[in-house]
Amino acid sequence: MHPKKHTFTRADTNKVINLGYIIKKSSSLALEKFLRKEFPNFDLVKFLEEIENVFTPTTNLDIERTIFYQGTPPKLRLLFENKRTKVGDALIFDREFFKSAKGIEINHSYCVLPEAHQGNGLVKAIFQASLQEYVNIGAKKIHVHAGLSVGGHTWARHGFVAINPADVKEILEDAEGRLMPAEFTAVKRIYDKYYTDHPAGKAFPMILWAKLDFMKSILKGSNWIGEVDLTNKEQFSNFKKYVFRK
Repeated sequence: MHPKKHTFTRADTNKVINLGYIIKKSSSLALEKFLRKEFPNFDLVKFLEEIENVFTPTTNLDIERTIFYQGTPPKLRLLFENKRTKVGDALIFDREFFKSAKGIEINHSYCVLPEAHQGNGLVKAIFQASLQEYVNIGAKKIHVHAGLSVGGHTWARHGFVAINPADVKEILEDAEGRLMPAEFTAVKRIYDKYYTDHPAGKAFPMILWAKLDFMKSILKGSNWIGEVDLTNKEQFSNFKKYVFRK
């Protein structure tokens, strides 16, 4: 996957507004100047149009669209959500781009579809568009809190690694109490191998557990902090393979 160049202009800002976004800021810069300075090559309009095409048909409720950005520290937040009264009707896409000492990073805060549209592969197009933009802007890491609904299993399949050993141990203990002995042996073998090789490891490959069918229900109920290091060839490859799977 190769980076693509894009210069965000005032005309692009107008397109964002025409899509229905309210722009809020804590910066002296106009949106186009802010993006060119802090997140160059981000084709925000193209990304928002993809969100519009995929998510808008999933709800009949009114949708609120907000963009917030600030200069210190540089941060850009995209929020797309419907006005729901029932949990099952919730449509939320909340993503945050920020700069740290390591470079540009992204928080996958929320991505929730109404229940009637879950499991239909709709989010696939969003992830594909996301990854292209991450490459364009030279992002270093993606962060996620895996635990909402079935997120623990979903993010594991996406190739996110668990950064807190305590989270991994808690899942292991849950598996010990719920799996057959032979199944648990396979789970623990993966755990032992990783932490023997990496005693202070902060990148447990959850994808290896996700490949075990009997771990699906356990991971669905799990709660862990994860990330994908886009500069790590293996992690990037795992994420890309899942995002572009057929």
